[in-house]
Amino acid sequence: MNFSYELIEKYKNFMGYSQDKQVISDFEEFNSGNMSQIKKGTRHLTANQCIFMANTIGMDQKEALLKLAIEKSKSKEEGQIWSDIVKKISAACVALTLVAGLANAPTEDAFA
Repeated sequence: MNFSYELIEKYKNFMGYSQDKQVISDFEEFNSGNMSQIKKGTRHLTANQCIFMANTIGMDQKEALLKLAIEKSKSKEEGQIWSDIVKKISAACVALTLVAGLANAPTEDAFA
């Protein structure tokens, strides 16, 4: 399953929708043909649709747009570059979280 359709499914579940036509009705520029093409993987969400759905379900917008960019890649090389960017950003976030956690960790006086 491609990212666009996964995001649609998450949005549908979050909204309590049981049918694709309910999702389609939430977007002016969306129709059943678009939905069918997204399911097949021949079409993708637009950036604005992606951002709206990500915001609605509580997903990070940046992560969603990066995953959409990977999905829309025209070549394997382009997709790999986007994937590498995601990995570097994720690694940097983990490192910052660890550093912040260590900086705020209570210290005990070993000689007390």
